[in-house]
Amino acid sequence: MALIQEAFGDHADLYSLLGVEKEATSAQIKKGYHKAALKWHPDKNQQQDATLKFQALGEVHRILSDADLRSEYDESGVVPDSESATKMNWSAYFAKIFKVTTKDIDKFATKYVGSAEERADVLKFYVEGNGDLGFVIENVMLSSEGDRERFEELIRTAIRQGEAQALPLLEASGSGSAQAKKRRRKAQQEAAMSEVPSDLLQQIQARRQQRGSLLEHLEEKYSDPKKPPTPKKGQKGMKRPAAKR
Repeated sequence: MALIQEAFGDHADLYSLLGVEKEATSAQIKKGYHKAALKWHPDKNQQQDATLKFQALGEVHRILSDADLRSEYDESGVVPDSESATKMNWSAYFAKIFKVTTKDIDKFATKYVGSAEERADVLKFYVEGNGDLGFVIENVMLSSEGDRERFEELIRTAIRQGEAQALPLLEASGSGSAQAKKRRRKAQQEAAMSEVPSDLLQQIQARRQQRGSLLEHLEEKYSDPKKPPTPKKGQKGMKRPAAKR
């Protein structure tokens, strides 16, 4: 659909967006959606496009959770534009997926932080980032600059135990590095600003207004039956990338 296309590009693979394989079970798809939603939830992610991506992930989950739509996508490689989607009450739909609230995130955090799953994610992104701890922090769910030292110790322990290799960017991004000091200063400045009640209230109100405006914009853009999303010539919708061989 156009929403997914706008958020993640023309050739996004729905399974990859949720971090699962094509053969994933319904339970695995649900878990993948929850993990991806946690990464992009606007209450936790301050990036400008977080709300759009969070909403698009809800649509990805809707498609892959519907047996018929999923089968159509698997067979054609095209993201289906169902008739029900063009008539959907998008405001109600997005309000529903926003029920992945901050409270839910905090509840999940108590189970995830310090778990074997978090450890596996840290080591995974350590390798993908060539040892850059900044990259690890940006990609591990629910992490912040305050986790740098903990992640570094976890990685160095894994190196000593032969589970990981020392990668080039580890030393340059460690807790005593210039990168770490710069990010700590930025985090401290942001924390100091958020301690002022009036400023914090203004930030919350501003984000709510932005979210409301975007919801109205998306509802108008995607639910108008007179203006259905127009796929490119020769396509029904958005093509799925060719499977890797």
